[in-house]
Amino acid sequence: MMQKEEKVVVVLLIMAVLSLIIGYFGFSSQTQIYSPDSKLGERVYAEGTILSKQMTGKGDNLILKLSNLDVNVFIRKDNGAKEVYNAVKTGDRARITGKVDVFNDKREIVVESAKDVVRL
Repeated sequence: MMQKEEKVVVVLLIMAVLSLIIGYFGFSSQTQIYSPDSKLGERVYAEGTILSKQMTGKGDNLILKLSNLDVNVFIRKDNGAKEVYNAVKTGDRARITGKVDVFNDKREIVVESAKDVVRL
């Protein structure tokens, strides 16, 4: 049989764990729609028509350009560049999720997985 103090400690531990769970699911970072105000490293998404797709000369990375987006979408070779290149074509509508980054003083969305590019 537990003493009164032990019961209090157990209840407090349960409350602490529940608070952590609520905090994790309630306040974890959500994906926001991309805007020029998006912060570096922020996870964002954008939807639009693919205007162009181009494999880079070095490294077999992929660069996509969307109709309503003023930044490039960059997909590294190791993150599914060839898979995405084969899955989408110019004129397709797509939803792209990634993180905001800067390359050569220009903002871009860096895709982390081929699953983050979805044809609509």
